[in-house]
Amino acid sequence: MKRFQFRLEPVLRLKKIKEDQKLKELSELVAEVNQRQSEIDSNDTRIHSLSATTLSGSTDLREYSYLQTYMRQLLTRNSELENEIRSFDEPVEKKRTEVSEARKEKKVLELLKENRFKEYMRSYRKAEKIQAEEQFLADLYRKTREEIYGDDRSKRDPKVFTYDTGGAERTGTEDAGLSELRKLYERYKK
Repeated sequence: MKRFQFRLEPVLRLKKIKEDQKLKELSELVAEVNQRQSEIDSNDTRIHSLSATTLSGSTDLREYSYLQTYMRQLLTRNSELENEIRSFDEPVEKKRTEVSEARKEKKVLELLKENRFKEYMRSYRKAEKIQAEEQFLADLYRKTREEIYGDDRSKRDPKVFTYDTGGAERTGTEDAGLSELRKLYERYKK
């Protein structure tokens, strides 16, 4: 029996490539969102560290004003980054649905391949079983003939060789070997 071959394998490979591409696009979008979120987090830690520092008596009003301005700029930058993150919500959700659709398409083909492989294995096992049964019956028949007739080869059934034309259908009532001989006779009689 020939080995298993899934005819839609190229289509399955294309679906896998498409899914990987969609995942890559989604990961790029999520990476941009994460980059902005990490910038927000680092700005927050700067703000907390600056607000936790105590001012010494030698600090003048100008340095305090610069510090407050810098903290306001960090807060403003954080709000801008949060708006940018919100603007990514729709494209990220769209990419997620595209990825899920690509996964569904790939999964359908994988299930089809799995079912076809199961069918192939069932037919393969059935053919193996039939072949084993035929071999067992042939061996059993040979042994019983040897027990009955011993080593006398003249009493054994002769081997029958047939010439299969491939085009002629048999009715089942005629002997296959005889009909083949008749066909050969008629073919060479001319």
